[in-house]
Amino acid sequence: MKVFAVVVTYNGIQWYDLCLGSFHDTSIPIDVIVVDNASTDGSAEYIHQHFPEVILFDQKDNLGFGKANNIGIKYALDHDADFVFLLNQDAWIEPDTISELVAISQTHPEYGILSPVHLNAEKSNIEHLLLRRLDDFRTTDSALFDDLFFDRLKDVYDTKYVNAAAWLLPRKTIETVGGFDPFFFIYGEDDNYINRVQYHGMKIGVCPKIRMVHDNDRPRPLYDSREHEVLMMIDYTDVNKSHSIKRDLWEYWFKAVKSFLKGRRKVAKQHYADYQWLKYNRQAIERSVAQNRQEGPNWL
Repeated sequence: MKVFAVVVTYNGIQWYDLCLGSFHDTSIPIDVIVVDNASTDGSAEYIHQHFPEVILFDQKDNLGFGKANNIGIKYALDHDADFVFLLNQDAWIEPDTISELVAISQTHPEYGILSPVHLNAEKSNIEHLLLRRLDDFRTTDSALFDDLFFDRLKDVYDTKYVNAAAWLLPRKTIETVGGFDPFFFIYGEDDNYINRVQYHGMKIGVCPKIRMVHDNDRPRPLYDSREHEVLMMIDYTDVNKSHSIKRDLWEYWFKAVKSFLKGRRKVAKQHYADYQWLKYNRQAIERSVAQNRQEGPNWL
């Protein structure tokens, strides 16, 4: 059995000792791939010097989170990986994190993605982004909290979403679904991938007995400034939905004109911006949906 880990780095030198260092004590052998997205803080040099065992891809340009991960995923696939473990640069694992995920995957092959529970940096709480999803019964199996209270936890519970800070992908998932869609530069690529995994008949699972640390409880101004755009990208590229882009273009245009005539200029401006965005990205969206509905190692 061969397991590869893929870590995309970008100006995160403060985390590498914790992140990459955590692979030194794993209970099973892990080949670690790092794809550095043209960092300007000396990341590539630091990794090369302090972690010479790492397979390092030093990029000349910032490719974004998804495309950079695809480089590592393809390398792992080409080198006979049975599993690929994706880990954020601001996250680190425990010695048994990956081995226990692999064991659960072998017992439950119906899961296309498995994730441990994410703790905050102090290991005092569940990371806020994950917790918001876990406590939403529309997203995660409500039996998780019953079983937690009555001390009868199972190995894995169904969820409709878990952020890609620590994903275990079996080879079958990659051969069926592929890599991340390059339409997404940063943010939303994990939502898109999850939608594709579900479209191809596989489940998403969170494993409450397994943990890792994700130092993510901090503001995300880049996401906040692009949240509306990211949500539109996720919605229009969802392979489980059917959109009439021509109809939606007319609807955005009509709402913009109607709001403008009523003096609601801020609302009119947003509707017109949505019209412009959808018109500009229409071909990319249609290409994305068509490609992602096909079975195979897409985007790799």
